[in-house]
Amino acid sequence: MSTLVNLLWLVLANVMVEYRVESFLINGHANVSGSPLDNGYYNIYSKIDYLERALQNLETVVQQKETHMDTLLRQVLLTVNEMDAKIESSGSQKIETNTLRLQNMSLEIEQLKKLNKNDTAVGFTTELSGTYNSTSSIIRGTLILYNGGNAYNGTVFTCRSPGLYLFHVSLMSDSRLGGILIYKNSQQLTLAFAGDENPQVNGASVSAAVWLSVGDQVYLRPYSSPLWINHNSAFTGVKVH
Repeated sequence: MSTLVNLLWLVLANVMVEYRVESFLINGHANVSGSPLDNGYYNIYSKIDYLERALQNLETVVQQKETHMDTLLRQVLLTVNEMDAKIESSGSQKIETNTLRLQNMSLEIEQLKKLNKNDTAVGFTTELSGTYNSTSSIIRGTLILYNGGNAYNGTVFTCRSPGLYLFHVSLMSDSRLGGILIYKNSQQLTLAFAGDENPQVNGASVSAAVWLSVGDQVYLRPYSSPLWINHNSAFTGVKVH
């Protein structure tokens, strides 16, 4: 009887031990899966899962940042392109403006050249008047109306550039045998003769085309004396070619 009781107690103790061990293992697995801080076999897998989730989160953040950077780069490139376009457009406008200014300056320069050319064109016109008592006298201009090239000094025209010149004299006088001679150096060219009587004021005119070299002089002398010259008389010279 005692042997049977002992055997029953031994079986019961074995069952209780197995129950406690199984409960311990079940509770231990539950604790390991629930907390990554326990030390054990199941804690390794929990840390691996934790690291995988952290890595996935990091990859997500990196992808978001890369997307944000791509957006910023696109915006920067767009801004740079717009600035380049504006600079190019502004540069083109400046070039066009400068081109127009240069063209206007060229036109102004051409106009100034023409004006200067007109101002320096060789020629003169002067009024004549007064009384001359000698045929050797040189008739003077009393009022110079134009003197391009400043070659006429009020008495004598001196050639400064060779070429073909045209001279003209118009005379109004009441002097008997009144007339004016055009001279080149000491050579008599032509005569404007107002008549051989003096009852009234008479008029006369004459022209002379002559080739002049540098230094040649052209001037006027009375045909006879005394010679009275009305103030409406004139002497003109111009370089033709």
